Amino acid sequence: MQERLKLTLEACEPLQGKSVLDVGCGTGRFCFPLAEKGAERVVGVDFAEAMITGARSLAEQKKLADKCRFECVDIMRFEAEQPFDYVIAVGLFDYIKDARRLMHKLRKLTRIKAIMTFPRADTWRAPLRKVRLTVMGCPVYFYTERRVRDHLMITGFSVSNLHKVGKLYFVEAT
Repeated sequence: MQERLKLTLEACEPLQGKSVLDVGCGTGRFCFPLAEKGAERVVGVDFAEAMITGARSLAEQKKLADKCRFECVDIMRFEAEQPFDYVIAVGLFDYIKDARRLMHKLRKLTRIKAIMTFPRADTWRAPLRKVRLTVMGCPVYFYTERRVRDHLMITGFSVSNLHKVGKLYFVEAT
């Protein structure tokens, strides 16, 4: 997780005065460092009320509530008055059945760059993870590099950087 955070912060440079949307934000793990590094406005969305409650509480504790706003909403129902400079979807596509539909939505919300991760299909752990999570009632989805690139192209993104980070593809797209 630390490496993904580091790469995400680097990918969002420059941050001064910029807006960021973190999709599937959880308790704000990425939101707070983005605000601390100069983002003017950070919005985190997650469909889990407990995560949003936790994120709001942490924002108050960290004295970042003026820069960080959290909404409990399905991203497909989320509306913004204008696109965000940066859109982050890290650790999200693992659980998204219709990745292309979500990418279309993210494209509409992105002004400068989207940062996304996709679990790789070519790791030895992928089949084990698929079985374990499916048995637990949580379907998980894996990607080849070709599939990631095709989805991004079809949804209007241009890949500016795609590389392997452990068991993931880390993508920067414009």
